[in-house]
Amino acid sequence: MKKIILGLVALSMATTTLAENRYGVGLGIGVSDSVYKGADDESYPMPLLDINYGDLYIKGITLGYKLYQNDLMVTSIFVNPLAGFAVDGADLAKGYDNIDDRKFQTMAGVRVDSHPIFYGVRLGALAQFGKHGAEAKLGAFRPYSVTDRLILVPAVHVKGYTQDYTDYYFGVTAEERDKNRNIKEEYTADAGYSVGATLTADYKLNDRMALMMFVGVEKFSDEIADSPIVEDNTLFLVGAGAKYFF
Repeated sequence: MKKIILGLVALSMATTTLAENRYGVGLGIGVSDSVYKGADDESYPMPLLDINYGDLYIKGITLGYKLYQNDLMVTSIFVNPLAGFAVDGADLAKGYDNIDDRKFQTMAGVRVDSHPIFYGVRLGALAQFGKHGAEAKLGAFRPYSVTDRLILVPAVHVKGYTQDYTDYYFGVTAEERDKNRNIKEEYTADAGYSVGATLTADYKLNDRMALMMFVGVEKFSDEIADSPIVEDNTLFLVGAGAKYFF
């Protein structure tokens, strides 16, 4: 689910660059493999919101407020209601499925987004904090106008996770080890990171309607990948959506 949310945020980013002073509402759906062992690939519908009202904004599922902006950047605070790598323990493969559920967490933070600075590239940085630790992200993206209707938006990012964050989602307690025959030892996850890339395509049907598609990949550091409940260090995702602008 976490990767689907990341991809659907990428869908919002594509049209955000084109419609910063308009309202957009839509729906997206994404498909991803799971970071956890044996958990099935799933698809998730999500709302795609792009709303600006003065300094208040909603992008995707994130609610934010602009604190300061100038010709170079915008600084804002935000709340993300669906952060983290949630999973029900029962969805894991047999022998791993008696772990405790990992829950989404609401996280609040601050972000800085640049206006185009060189060759149309935009940079963004954020830090967000929640009950189960913190995460930070540094990313860059650039829209390319292929035709009057088609825009491609490649993006790259690196993310860092505190130990509290990684240990909650990927650590294994002694009690969980004792309840799962395929887990041989407990695991305390150290602080980790991931690197990722997405490619989003935005196709404008008319002045009000746009279609979007994305593909993405995320690779996790050994602190996460070495967990006994983690399947692989690399995840892939694809998705599509449509948005209507007012």
